[in-house]
Amino acid sequence: MNMQLERITQLAILFTVSCFGIVANTNADMGKEGSHEVLELAEDIGRWLVGNAIQNDNGTVWPDNALSPDTIGYDLASGVAGKVVYFVALYRATGNVEYLKMAEGGADYLIGVLQDPSSFEQNPRRASLYTGISGIGVALLHVQRHASDQKYGRAVKQIVNQLGEWSVEDGGGLRWSDEFNDLIYGDAGTALFLSYVAQQTADEEALDLAMQGARFLLGQAQKSATGSFWYFRRSKPFNLPNFSHGTAGIAYVLATVGTFADDESLRSGAREGFTYIRSISEIEGGLLRIPYGWGADSWAGLYEFGWAHGLSGTASFFARMQMSGIDAEAAAKYENLTRHTILNINLPATPAAPFAEPSTALDKRFGRAGVLSLLSQRSVNEPVSEDVVRLRDSIFAHIQSAAIRENRTAHWVVDAPEFMGGGRAAYTGIFHGAAGIGLAVLRLHSSINGASPYDTLPDDPFAWPEETKNDVGVKEN
Repeated sequence: MNMQLERITQLAILFTVSCFGIVANTNADMGKEGSHEVLELAEDIGRWLVGNAIQNDNGTVWPDNALSPDTIGYDLASGVAGKVVYFVALYRATGNVEYLKMAEGGADYLIGVLQDPSSFEQNPRRASLYTGISGIGVALLHVQRHASDQKYGRAVKQIVNQLGEWSVEDGGGLRWSDEFNDLIYGDAGTALFLSYVAQQTADEEALDLAMQGARFLLGQAQKSATGSFWYFRRSKPFNLPNFSHGTAGIAYVLATVGTFADDESLRSGAREGFTYIRSISEIEGGLLRIPYGWGADSWAGLYEFGWAHGLSGTASFFARMQMSGIDAEAAAKYENLTRHTILNINLPATPAAPFAEPSTALDKRFGRAGVLSLLSQRSVNEPVSEDVVRLRDSIFAHIQSAAIRENRTAHWVVDAPEFMGGGRAAYTGIFHGAAGIGLAVLRLHSSINGASPYDTLPDDPFAWPEETKNDVGVKEN
């Protein structure tokens, strides 16, 4: 048992280092002009969130939508967990302990959620990364890295145990969802969270669950003449190939778990996914397009630039492939094509055809904050160029100009699309609200100052924890 634990620790060091050895050299040579303005916006967002915080018996909460304060979720996408991650990042950027205290208040509430079994009843996505218990674990790990009380780490272990109890043996592996394969709602995100826990804590149970979850996903692959793809939902023919709901995100997880656990079958599955993404890619005039997907008439001819269904998210898959040494040369080509395309489609204004304006224009999930996050880090092989800096700064100015600024606070009010309920909204979360835009702004601040990212979300290849940072290189197959 001790030998296996040592092996897990060694793999954790090797895997994390491969990521952080790449990231450490950012664009500090571009100068630090504007750093104060960037951090000022991030702190204004923090003050707005503080102003919307609600204290209850278990800790601190925030409404998902400040204009409709009755809905309070616990999840990473829209709920309390996302705000906890933001306040930890803001603490890391500023050193202001008051931000850490806000994060701890939210984490205390999340521990209370874990003690109430009814919290997860009637939630078919209860195990998931962005809408379930795994996202709570991400927030608690962020806090535990800076807290003296070990209760947050103990709660993470409780989550691992709960996921073990919820798991179902199927297809030579384990699953948690009856329906979803994907990164946001489904088993890919759960397996990724478990490997993230194993990386940080050397938890053997978490690593074993992650590997078995990834093996189940291998069995869900749909074979084609050119690689493998995965359906978003097992009961419907929805092929959404980009990062949030499809092949790019699932193959990212296979590459991550496979490299961390030294499992060549999982790495081979990631390679098959990359082969498929390449087969559906359209390259014209040096620009890359990846279709939104198939399964609904409205998706025909649709291309997006954002994190969920577009180039900004799928770039993370290309980066992970390089960091894992899987078809690294081809992955570098596609990462560079992605960045070149984003530089040449008229952003931050209305994107040039055939790229579509997303349903939410500014946020992390669909909009420009996701692009800002991508452009605020160097690619795996290339430094941040002057063209990237110009577009990055233009997107920041665009997002900043749309903010409502008053009394040293900042937030955004949007017209919610119909699938989100419609009406006016001032979202607070990571996917569509202030916390997600704030994380993109903080990513810009870290880049300007040559620092490692302040947040460590498990689906971001450039933001895995730095405690085990070293100089080990990336292996190449």
